[in-house]
Amino acid sequence: IDEFDARFFRIAPIEARLMDPQQRMLLETTWQALEDAGIDPDGLRGSRTGVYAGVASSEYRDLMRSGDYGIGYLSTAASMAVGRIAFQFGLEGPSMPVELNCASSLIAVHQAVTGLRLGEVDLALVGGANAVLSAGITREMADLQLLSPEGRCKSFDAAADGFVRGEGCGMVVLKRLGEAEADGDRIWAVIRGSAFNQNGATAGATVPNGPAQERLIERALAQAGVAPGEVDYLEAHGAGSPIGDPIEVQAAANVYGKGRAADRPLLMGSVKTNIGHLETAAGIAGLIKTVLAMKQGVIPRHLHCENPNTLVEWESLPVSVTTEPEDWPDAAGRPRRAGVSAFGISGVNAHVVVEGYGPANGASAEGNGEDLHTGAPQRVAATLPEPVADLPPSEEAFSVRDTRVLPLSAKSDEALRALAGRYLAWLDEHAGPLAAEGGASDSLLSDMAWTAAVSRSHFDRRTGVVFEDAASLRRSLTAQANNDVGPGPRAAAKVAFVYTGETDQWVSMGGALYAREPVVRAVLDRCDALLGDERGASLLEAMFGGPGAEGGLSDPSWARPATYALGCALTALWASVGIRPSVVAGQGAGEIAAAQAAGVLGLEDGLRLAASSGDPESALAGVAIAAPSIGLVSSATGRLAGSDETADGASWCGRAREPAPMEHCAATLAELGVDVVIEIGPDAEMAPQLAEAWPKTGEYAAAPRVLSSLRWPTGGEDAGLRNADADFVEAVAQAYEAGLGVSFAGLFAGETRRRISLPGYPFQRRRFWLPKPGRHGPTPT
Repeated sequence: IDEFDARFFRIAPIEARLMDPQQRMLLETTWQALEDAGIDPDGLRGSRTGVYAGVASSEYRDLMRSGDYGIGYLSTAASMAVGRIAFQFGLEGPSMPVELNCASSLIAVHQAVTGLRLGEVDLALVGGANAVLSAGITREMADLQLLSPEGRCKSFDAAADGFVRGEGCGMVVLKRLGEAEADGDRIWAVIRGSAFNQNGATAGATVPNGPAQERLIERALAQAGVAPGEVDYLEAHGAGSPIGDPIEVQAAANVYGKGRAADRPLLMGSVKTNIGHLETAAGIAGLIKTVLAMKQGVIPRHLHCENPNTLVEWESLPVSVTTEPEDWPDAAGRPRRAGVSAFGISGVNAHVVVEGYGPANGASAEGNGEDLHTGAPQRVAATLPEPVADLPPSEEAFSVRDTRVLPLSAKSDEALRALAGRYLAWLDEHAGPLAAEGGASDSLLSDMAWTAAVSRSHFDRRTGVVFEDAASLRRSLTAQANNDVGPGPRAAAKVAFVYTGETDQWVSMGGALYAREPVVRAVLDRCDALLGDERGASLLEAMFGGPGAEGGLSDPSWARPATYALGCALTALWASVGIRPSVVAGQGAGEIAAAQAAGVLGLEDGLRLAASSGDPESALAGVAIAAPSIGLVSSATGRLAGSDETADGASWCGRAREPAPMEHCAATLAELGVDVVIEIGPDAEMAPQLAEAWPKTGEYAAAPRVLSSLRWPTGGEDAGLRNADADFVEAVAQAYEAGLGVSFAGLFAGETRRRISLPGYPFQRRRFWLPKPGRHGPTPT
């Protein structure tokens, strides 16, 4: 608890040193909980997400009193423990610290559930933290005989003599069930009911009240709509009190014993015997233990109960303490169910009824012997961007994608290397399923790439790992994990699309993308249908080597419209992964495709112009030509085209004119601040020439990153069909590494994918602690 990745949360070293460690733990654990849930933390900014946490009065203040600085108010206030989370994540729902002793975090769960049911929040982050730092508070607990002199929490044992103080932090993510299912979230369990109350007037302010506990459990069960006999297990408060333990057992038996079969006693245990009493975080610790036990199907051993408390009539009560690991009882076709209790020394009581999610017996639905704990299947829609959004999607089957990209990112080079190492460990852990599958198109690796792409935040230091199978993924990850030279932060600002003319066509260009990408198929099918009506022959056959288009791409009358159609399809494909140009340029038929991308022409009008034979005026008759919506560089001048120039379509139709020197276009793009140039066409031709012609001096001298959507195939035409989709995936990975914002869902369009468990962020912690009295200056970090 004295270490923290302050750089990750952009917290200054002096602020981190003054922060209560409970706040540090809550920040990191919240991030981990969201990643485990399959929710991109950055996507929550501005959302109605609430924060509810059990946080005690700061014991860190006792240490601050003895230091040179004095007591820090904000750095130790409970309100800041939750407020800091809301600030760091940009959350706009309620933030509620709960300080009700040992019941704090379970009452926080109740408050969050209530907020969700009332519609006050759409998502809730719930948990608690406890850091044992004050010798004075520990001494007082010992004087009150709350602590075990032997250092063991012997709940329900005749020798129970108190508890052991424990430290830790737990956070869970709560959401309305229907919304979580619709979003494909990884759901661990369902909270069916919750309640809390107070003991009222008893023999003493700290004395437990059995009837109050019974009323509490009955209320939680009533809200859950669950019969007492249908609850299998109770995660008890079990603080090791020789008086409190018997009262709790009797109250639980009185309620949960109703209607219970004699051969199905209520199983009981307490996590306090395993990890100590986490005080304000005890309730969330019990809830997490219970949910994990449900999913695993095994209730962990309750320790140190060798001679059951003699004040309990165990033989006559329908309860049994799990002194050995036990399989979760057969649920007989219904979900597994449990109750979780937490009682505060001030007389507050909390109870939650939780139910397992998934198959009735809790087993993995994968059927491969490993619990991958997936989210619900999600169909990834194929989204056509403007101006082709009205094109109907193809109803034909698509070929599977056999190349994937795993996006990895971090806030430091060290963390990026560590993350690659974690994915290597993930591959080892899933060696069994990968041995049966192993290809990038198979479900496990596809779901891995999908989850990492859409369920993680993406930071400045990036690498896009392109792979075809588990072996190639392992090789690339190993290289990244051992890479001493980091990529450095990237933040690309402006992108130029440059469109190749009809000089580098090859048979089957775009064929692999047509076979796999719904967006590409929709655009090319529309162009094919239009030319088919006019010519009675197929553009697609000309592009892909069919018999219906005489001459194929060697005939300029097919080469020009094929180049144009491919350019428009690639433009739409890039848009489907979130990348759109700030400026466009092109040559020949590529200039017409650039004009279409700039909004000057519609898809169909541009195709008619590209396919016209020597008479652009007639092709443009009646066509409305718009002013460019983005920068459009004229091939004739190398400068931005004005609206007066684009209005005369015949003057820039890419025919019979000498293009301006490449240096002119390069200078224009440099002046506009372009730092990434993406070639739109069948090969890498124009973009490398631009990079070579880029200004070598002055403020624009930094050469741009050059990417190619496709490349001329090596190894024959069959190799082109196999590898063309890999070219585009590689280009997307390079765009990601360049710092562009990528919408990776576009690489999965038309597929059904699941969120799965993946490695979390590898925090790079540094030591932050108060300096010793009399020591001045910053503590080394």
